Amino acid sequence: MEVSFNEYSNTGISQDSGDGTRTDDQIKVNKGGESFFSNIKKSFKDFSRSNQADEHGKINVSVNGHPITDRVVRKAQKLAGTIHPGDYWYDYRAGFWGIMGGPCLGIIPPYVEEFNYPMPENCAGGNTGVFVNGRELNQKDLDLLTNRGLPTSRDRSYIIEISGRVLDGDTGEELDCLGKLAPT
Repeated sequence: MEVSFNEYSNTGISQDSGDGTRTDDQIKVNKGGESFFSNIKKSFKDFSRSNQADEHGKINVSVNGHPITDRVVRKAQKLAGTIHPGDYWYDYRAGFWGIMGGPCLGIIPPYVEEFNYPMPENCAGGNTGVFVNGRELNQKDLDLLTNRGLPTSRDRSYIIEISGRVLDGDTGEELDCLGKLAPT
């Protein structure tokens, strides 16, 4: 069994919009057969001017709170396609990603070296007391992973890999597999 972007379709994201906008807590994202950063790219056209390219044409991109230089963005784009300005969190180990402060919006390939920065534990607006790969899960993310077999006990930490393998974050004990996670 694979987890894909479609399982995130009930998280307040519209897949019908070609233009990405953020109003209140609703994000609209275009889904299609495009490169794995296409969803990120198109969902931020209406970010404020401070997040757009500056007067010198530099793109303002940050991942896990770290500014990404234009050179590194260009290098990552060779794997990812065009990357638009924005503040993102990225789970290097499992490939989960989202807008800083918001829930997971999808899964991309893990181990994109250019984005290998530790995630702040509060990067996804988590409020559950359940941590995956260092980030506190948002309730929507916890619900999705619980449906796949992740335990729901508060104050627990887990390591999840793209293969779906789950380890207890404290003991290292291998738990039930969630099934393969599929990049979107």
